Parts: sequence; structure tokens; C-alpha cells
Amino acid sequence: MGFLDRVLPGRHVPASAPRHALPVADLAGVDQQLRSSHQERHDPVEVRIPAMAPPPAPVAPRTDVTQLLGRHLGEPLTQDICREYSLSPALGAGPARSYQAPSLGVSLLADDYGTIINIFLHFHGDLGFTPYPGPIPGRGGTIPKRSSLWVALGRPDQSTDPNRDRVNEYGASDQWRFPTFTMHALYALDNEDLLRLTLRH
Repeated sequence: MGFLDRVLPGRHVPASAPRHALPVADLAGVDQQLRSSHQERHDPVEVRIPAMAPPPAPVAPRTDVTQLLGRHLGEPLTQDICREYSLSPALGAGPARSYQAPSLGVSLLADDYGTIINIFLHFHGDLGFTPYPGPIPGRGGTIPKRSSLWVALGRPDQSTDPNRDRVNEYGASDQWRFPTFTMHALYALDNEDLLRLTLRH
């Protein structure tokens, strides 16, 4: 039994007769029955693949924070960088002007004349700040670990280890000198996790 015999039982066309041998009226009926039988079977005609979400836009790198060192708070470039890092005056700053951005792990100090003398980058919950998310200055990489800093920056110019006989709040410290600034790294008690970077002009 052929396909058309199953679809159109009782038709009077020999099994060997080709489709074009059917009368035009029968052909229309065959097409209609094929369409209706296909709809009844609910065969998946096409499978729609959901569209993939586009990748997130890359985060624009921020201006190198070390450019603030030695600049006056009133300079246009300083104001632009402070806005970029959401740095705002800290409450009760005292004579030295203090600006903070706890959500970005950055704070700075200016002297009485408004010249920025120190920039602090906070890591691992130092002083309640969110860890600094940017790259470590001096091409220090992005991993806030002592071993990673040594690999990226080389042996420090100066290192200190805490006195093992006393209870200390902090661990070891390292210092690197660059052409335009000095970077002092302070570590946790495990002497590995970076707590704070202090940048000086």
C-alpha cells in the first residue's frame, strides 16, 4: 500500500500511477488532506533557538590615579579624576584635606595648601572600604597578593617584617620606588594578603 492509498482510501488510481495522473480536483484534495494530517500530527516544522544575549560592554579603564600626586585640588584635571573616582570630602577631615570613595577602595590626603600628598588604595576590607578593583600602579597586575606583587614588580627596594614577639595589627610591608612616585604595600597578618597601598609623591 502506497502513501496516497493510506491518505486517500478508496481512490481508483492504480498504485503505479504517478501523481500527475490524478485529476486536478483529486490533487487539490490530496494537498488539503496532507496539510490537515500534518497539523493533526503536530510535527515540529521549525525549532526556534532563543537569541543569545549580547556580551556585556567592556568597562572603560579609569584614569591612572597616580596622576593626582602633587597636583592641587582646584586644578581641572584633579577635579575630573575626583569625579571619575567619586571622591568626595570626608567628614571631620581635620587640617589635612581628606577625600574618600569607599565603594571604589580609594582615598587621598592633601596638605594645608591643597596639594595631594598621599593616595591610599584599600584591599581585603581595609578600614571598611570595598576592595580597589583597578590595576595596581607600576604595572603591578590585578592580584592583591604579596607573591604576585613580587613577581610583577620585582624585589622591593625596602621590606620589613613584623616583630614576631609582639601582637601586631598588620603584617609585613614592602616599598617600591618609581620615577614619579613611591608605593608602600602593607599586608595582613598572614604576610600575603595586601591590605593597603600608599602612594607618595
